[in-house]
Amino acid sequence: MAVLYHGNCHCGNYQFELSSPGEISSALTCPCSVCLKKGYLWLEVSSGNFQTTHDGRLTEYRTSSIQDKFCGQCGTGIVAEHLSGPLQGKILINGRTLREINPFQLAVNDEVSDKRAFGDNELRRALLPHNFSCHCGAVNAQLSLPVAHLDIREDNCSSCVRNAYIGVQPTKEQVAISGRGNTFEYRYGQKFTGLSHCITCGVLVYKTVYGPPITIFDRLPAEMRERALAVYYRNMSLQPLNVRTLDGIDTASLRIERNDEGTEGYELG
Repeated sequence: MAVLYHGNCHCGNYQFELSSPGEISSALTCPCSVCLKKGYLWLEVSSGNFQTTHDGRLTEYRTSSIQDKFCGQCGTGIVAEHLSGPLQGKILINGRTLREINPFQLAVNDEVSDKRAFGDNELRRALLPHNFSCHCGAVNAQLSLPVAHLDIREDNCSSCVRNAYIGVQPTKEQVAISGRGNTFEYRYGQKFTGLSHCITCGVLVYKTVYGPPITIFDRLPAEMRERALAVYYRNMSLQPLNVRTLDGIDTASLRIERNDEGTEGYELG
């Protein structure tokens, strides 16, 4: 029996429907560097089972191995055609964009997974600084301490799941970022955090913490204000980075704390 799925980028600029002959329980990965940095989970589609319902503007990024399309407003990767490699010739949709699917519960076809990247033990011995970068090289961040010494977290909130974001939170003093002018920033909800994607390739390298207006703490009783401000200043000192963009990383080998709270509260605009 056919199952109808609904997909979209995070901001809702691009929306679609996907009809599947049964429930989707698995996805494909790809070892190309674009797919690794974006954490894509691919579903093969054809013109007969895929229909665009809101055709917002998508930005195209093309390499020798892939023609990738992502939302130019929120950065969500949507669709791609592989030009080489094990998925050559296939039109694929990013399974992370489907609202009825929890990517944490998908079985991943690792026949095409990356076998060349290094893992946790090698990462601890890797030379510093660690380099995080988008695919085209226009945006870079250098981390001055081993990323394996930091807590590495992934959750499936509506934004993180679409970006396949795996985060670490060093302090600003531990990170040097170049190419900020080559990014576009996406903020949503209360706008306490900004997600910076490369304008050209769409890869999310880092986030910026803005937090609430500091005047909000004036409403608190004095005994609570001091503790709340301590948390606020600690958060404001952080420079979140996307571990998927660490050059050469094999995320499957890392010790990642996963939070499976889902997308409760997310409303499509």
